[in-house]
Amino acid sequence: ILIIISNPYHIADKIPNVPHPRKNKKIYGHNSAKGLFLKSLNTEKLHHAWLIHGPKGVGKATLAWKIVKLLQNGFKTFEKVDEENELSLISKRIEALSEQSVFLCRRQFEKSKKKFLQEISVDEIRKINHFFSLTSTISNYRIVIIDNINELSISASNALLKILEEPPSNGIFILISENKRSVLPTIISRCRILECNFLNFDCFEKAIVSVNIKNLSNEQLTKLFHMSEGSVGKAIEIEHHNGIEIFDQLVKMLIFEDKKNNENIWELITANHNFESTKEYHKFLFSLLLSVIAQISKSLATKQKSFLITNNINNKNEEEKYFPYSLIYSIIIEDLNEALKVNLNLADILFTSFLKIKKITKSLILV
Repeated sequence: ILIIISNPYHIADKIPNVPHPRKNKKIYGHNSAKGLFLKSLNTEKLHHAWLIHGPKGVGKATLAWKIVKLLQNGFKTFEKVDEENELSLISKRIEALSEQSVFLCRRQFEKSKKKFLQEISVDEIRKINHFFSLTSTISNYRIVIIDNINELSISASNALLKILEEPPSNGIFILISENKRSVLPTIISRCRILECNFLNFDCFEKAIVSVNIKNLSNEQLTKLFHMSEGSVGKAIEIEHHNGIEIFDQLVKMLIFEDKKNNENIWELITANHNFESTKEYHKFLFSLLLSVIAQISKSLATKQKSFLITNNINNKNEEEKYFPYSLIYSIIIEDLNEALKVNLNLADILFTSFLKIKKITKSLILV
């Protein structure tokens, strides 16, 4: 079985301070995806290729590793995997990446430069053929995990396609991706698709509790849910970096309540942070800034107060006041992408984005 995982946490394939997807005790939500896979498995017509697709942080990698344990243990339900308090020997080996029937393919770490390569090379895909040429194990399937499909080089994608066209015996391919539109159509055409959508609030709350995020009030939990749109991974990142507090600061800045607003904006941009790099911090600020703009635009368009923005929105006028915010949202995304391409100073781009918003805000927001 070839399981291809798209996972944003490259260094350790995990979110900091929470269990690795291989070791998650339970998966929340995604009943439709699990049901589709089990239907194929239990009819003894298990398809050879699967694409697990969905937003960042909703549990795609966890689902993939649950599938590995389910198949290799011979289980027929995901509940059996969740109930495995005393791990079987094969589950222990899977979690330790020492199971001979499982091969993990991912971007390699370049020791000389102390960083991961930008792509999964064709050489890594070629190792799959070697893996399947080895003596068969007692396991039910041969499993290859590729982490992640969106990081394959062009030559690696073509090499993978050749494997998918003539799948090895007892080999099933599961590709996980946040953006299936960037995957070769010829690869997608050979896969069954398992959609993993944003979690509903009940599943989101259970997942947050399971990763030991404590001391959250009901209001903070609800705010995290709305800010992350039901993505547990995104919610953990927001909580870990004081995102709720920063979001509230951004709202005050965007409605320009303070005469020293420009100073406050620059102070936030240059603030101390606990990210690995200033660039990552600025990218995080961009994501929150875009979230605020989207909430304001939504409130103006629907004429309803947003849960995340308690300030009074001037939505009584019949004019389509949301349109400038929708436009500035697209402009800021374009500016960010361009800045990342040519490695510009994100602090300057952030400040410029605030100034652009300032031009349209005062006449549209009623404090």
